[in-house]
Amino acid sequence: MASEPTVLSTTTAQAATALRELLERNAVGHRWIDLDVDPLARVFDFHQRLDGKRLPVVLFPDGSLLEAPEHYVDFSPALNETTSPWAWATMAWLNEVARRVGLATEPARASYDVVVLGAGPAGMTAAVYAASEGLRTLLVERNAPGGQAGTSSLIENYLGFPKGLSGAELAARALEQAVRFGVEILVGTAALGRPRPFPQRPELVLTSGTPVQTRAVVVAMGVQWRRLQAPGVEDFVGRGVHYGAAPGEAAGLTAKTVALVGGANSAGQAALHFAEHAERVVLLVRASSLDASMSRYLVERVLAHPRIEIRTGTTVLAAAGGERLQSLTVAKEGSEPEELAVEALYVLIGGAPLTRTVEGWLRRDPLGYLMTGGDLLLDGGRERWWPLQREPLPLESSCPGVFVAGDVRCGSVKRVASAVGEGAMAVQLVHRYLALKEG
Repeated sequence: MASEPTVLSTTTAQAATALRELLERNAVGHRWIDLDVDPLARVFDFHQRLDGKRLPVVLFPDGSLLEAPEHYVDFSPALNETTSPWAWATMAWLNEVARRVGLATEPARASYDVVVLGAGPAGMTAAVYAASEGLRTLLVERNAPGGQAGTSSLIENYLGFPKGLSGAELAARALEQAVRFGVEILVGTAALGRPRPFPQRPELVLTSGTPVQTRAVVVAMGVQWRRLQAPGVEDFVGRGVHYGAAPGEAAGLTAKTVALVGGANSAGQAALHFAEHAERVVLLVRASSLDASMSRYLVERVLAHPRIEIRTGTTVLAAAGGERLQSLTVAKEGSEPEELAVEALYVLIGGAPLTRTVEGWLRRDPLGYLMTGGDLLLDGGRERWWPLQREPLPLESSCPGVFVAGDVRCGSVKRVASAVGEGAMAVQLVHRYLALKEG
């Protein structure tokens, strides 16, 4: 369609994966032109016409364009003082893309009863329950509704769906419910909490710089895939190395050799899905057995699939290639390293919380997960972390009125069903908090 944006990119542009995910997971119609292989690139000589602009470049129907940020850095648990400004600049770029393709990125009002951060199963549930119970609710999601669960090719152990359902289907159904109950949803947008002296409420500021006032907050940002620590891996992110495994990528793996790192259910589901397209899928598992962290029904299917090769007790030592990833150096415990030729690597080695920006403000455990409820009072926490005479409510963080639900919470069970339960529970606790505050 003439009204759709056009993306000009190459297979080596680091920001391309994040941009494609934003557009595709939010069902934004667009044309994607790969400058390395698309015949249109040669016909129109886009390389010369772009005049050295940073790729990917988004061309909009009004004739304007938007190039990639100078330093592309995704949000990751490894953010530090040097990379954080670049990460926020990257988020601002994605936010601008989202705004210009018609996604809602700015709030309709200045204040809300509750702001929910993150639209995974926990956040979406919290938003649906809050809005259905009459609370003015804003849901802020930096990528797409569904969160990490939304990328699952098939969720088979979720109660009530005996044949399973895809993460995308679950996300779509939850989004429909949220819209029906009047939840206001911002996409392609991140929020940063700015603490103020107690008893003032912390201020939430969106990527665009817009402040949002709220009576309560539910933090449900989930986790990001843990980074694979091996030389060369980070050099190929977006150029053959991917964190997570979006189902839509499987069609592009036909006749290719693919490696997956991980041994939990997400890795098993991705291996089965990719094996329907790829010529060979190599599952690299650090543990000595798949049974260590994968459900038995998945183990049996993975073992039985003829195109899945399982290497347990195996570690990735390095990644190498030219413009794109070409090989991995791997080693099985007790054996010599060997080179494995692959055309793509998908890393699914568990999650790490994106909470570095609240360090020193909200209490975290040693791994970075947000502590809540009675855990806040451990090890002298009452004096340092809890400002009120009353006990903290369950799921309440060290900032009164800020509740935590789902995978980002210390002690949570990393399952979709438990995230949904915590999202619902968080809203009931918001009601209790508001009643205590007003009482």
